[in-house]
Amino acid sequence: RLGWMVVPEAMVPVVERVAQNLFICASTVSQRAALACFELESIAEYERRRAEFKARRDFFIPALEALGLPVPVQPDGAFYAWADCRAAAAKLGVQGSWDFAYAVMERAHLAITPGRDFGTFETADFVRFSTANSMEQLQEAVRRLQRLLA
Repeated sequence: RLGWMVVPEAMVPVVERVAQNLFICASTVSQRAALACFELESIAEYERRRAEFKARRDFFIPALEALGLPVPVQPDGAFYAWADCRAAAAKLGVQGSWDFAYAVMERAHLAITPGRDFGTFETADFVRFSTANSMEQLQEAVRRLQRLLA
């Protein structure tokens, strides 16, 4: 029960009244854990992880684009890539993100997510890749996609 909210100044008293009915005080363990998050050692670990995720993104997004899977918006703060699969799907003789994701799973043994799981606007044209894996696994994924789409 630790966190914060950013609200308009006029809403602060209202939010405070609601909050006082939800809890009295966060537990001591939670408070100590929250404080530990701001220690220099913790911050150094966050920065190391952030750099690692950036390196993965900076490798994977250009690799997808080179394979004909353009990413229209560079991920910034997430470890997912939203890629247009129309051209790649056509290479495989399938249509739409659902069939493309299935073909990739069946033929390259990679799990990707069809766009329809993330909304309704043109989602049949997109798939989502995750970069929340090791660099070695991402490199292997690119190799499998290269073989599949060659």
